[in-house]
Amino acid sequence: MTTKKSFNGVFWHSLNNNNELESDAFSVAQKNNISMSLARLLINRNVKKIPNFLNSKLKENISITEIMKLQNIEKSINFFEKVKLDKKIAIFSDYDVDGACSAAICKKLFLQLGIETSVYIPNRFNEGYGLNIKAIDKMLEFSSNILVLDCGSNNVEEQRYVHDKKGQIMVVDHHECDDFFERAIVINPKTPNDKSSLNDLCATGLIFLIFVYLKHENLFSKSDILQYLDLVALATICDLVPLNSINRSLVKQGLKIINSENLNKGIQTLIKQAKIKQIISEYHLGYILGPRINAGGRMGESLLGFQLLSSENIHQALQYAQIIEGHNQNRQKIQSQIVSDIDLEESNNQNINFFYSEKWHIGIVGIIAGRLMRINNKPSFIMTTSNDFVVGSGRSLGEKNIGQLMMIAVDKGILIKGGGHAKACGFTLLKEKVNELKLFLNEETKDIEINNNKYYESLIDLNVVNEKLIRDLDLLSPFGQQNSEPIFKCSDLKISILKVFKEKHAKLVFSDNLGSSCEGMLFDTNITKLNNYLSNKSHFDCYFKVKKDSYSNNTVIHLEDIH
Repeated sequence: MTTKKSFNGVFWHSLNNNNELESDAFSVAQKNNISMSLARLLINRNVKKIPNFLNSKLKENISITEIMKLQNIEKSINFFEKVKLDKKIAIFSDYDVDGACSAAICKKLFLQLGIETSVYIPNRFNEGYGLNIKAIDKMLEFSSNILVLDCGSNNVEEQRYVHDKKGQIMVVDHHECDDFFERAIVINPKTPNDKSSLNDLCATGLIFLIFVYLKHENLFSKSDILQYLDLVALATICDLVPLNSINRSLVKQGLKIINSENLNKGIQTLIKQAKIKQIISEYHLGYILGPRINAGGRMGESLLGFQLLSSENIHQALQYAQIIEGHNQNRQKIQSQIVSDIDLEESNNQNINFFYSEKWHIGIVGIIAGRLMRINNKPSFIMTTSNDFVVGSGRSLGEKNIGQLMMIAVDKGILIKGGGHAKACGFTLLKEKVNELKLFLNEETKDIEINNNKYYESLIDLNVVNEKLIRDLDLLSPFGQQNSEPIFKCSDLKISILKVFKEKHAKLVFSDNLGSSCEGMLFDTNITKLNNYLSNKSHFDCYFKVKKDSYSNNTVIHLEDIH
């Protein structure tokens, strides 16, 4: 155990009792014919069904019986039977990756079935999040059948409005939900009376399972559902839902498609635009492709992500990808400026990061909230002005369900509207209510203990940082929420700096007393501070992730911290 703070101001602890772990790991390794290293990691993660976890087959993790426990699932049959009869459907979706992916799947599937679609994605700036009457009126001009994706659960008045206009509405959503219009078809595992165990799915995962169910019921029997798993994988990673058994299998199978010749044309062009040369992993989905797809909506072109992912023409998809790349570069510039404007010391005596400026770009506040949250481990809420209202986004580590907090704030009259997940939320309020919201959030988060504790999973020797360990990690992947990339510890290493990039990244060499050595990287750090830290001591404990270098193909260390 580390008794003093590390280079990054962290107290590091082991996740396990090494003596007990070794005995259990030996048994697990023998029984499952795996390495001790992998066995240790599986025990740390409390994986019980190890063969199922490692193979992660869709057939073993998708249960029609479980899908049938979704509230209102049987009503989806009548909804889509009318759609097939009318040969028309209007689709409303959110403007993020999950919304774009779910809408793209529906567009492609309905095209197969000869059903005409019209997709409406609201403008983040002018319309905000969720259903609105203007959008409904426009959709009803096209079709009386309205499918709402990745939002809409709490839009009770809008649901009732569709019914009053003689339309039928179906909502597929996964956000916190207290109530909905009884005559609407709302399929959301987070509704109060839902009996399924599918509440960790994103909206794209849900609509995929609904189509699996409909195919099982012989409604869409001629459709090829599995070809859309690349979009399901992309949405699942980008929406930060837990990688439980079903989500993990969806991502694993989706990545196989993405790394084949049959991948979605939009994803294909985006990979080329981002100049990714190596095998696509969950990292590329979450940190390279996802932010680009979101960039259109953040910069005011909400349809772009959907247009890219639903495109059937590679040349058209390339045009969309180029526009998106421009928006993403602009987004990065604006983001850097906002971060430089914020003084985090202002929140030193608060339970939360809470910042508001009329000057900030509305499309960037969610990213900024996430960035600040990662810096000091505090729930973060960032706001700006839009159309005479204050709009904001929040991010949290999940100690408090901030999506639920937003709904409570609506009930208290603090917010006009708000909702979200345990770790992410969005909200709208009047300017005069900003201070009241700050007081409310500070009070509700007062029991959250902000600490600087972090954990590593395994103490290893430098000589095992090799190709064999990479193969073990491949079996453990894909990584994401509740299946995080493991952090290892090596003790008593020498560190030298080989090269500095952009004055904030360092290429390093690690070596031990037994003659083993390994190259690695440390990203986004103060190089002067690092040099000073290294000069005061000759040997260090190192906390790191292990990667395959995409250029040299060597096994390398991505350093998290030193002590």
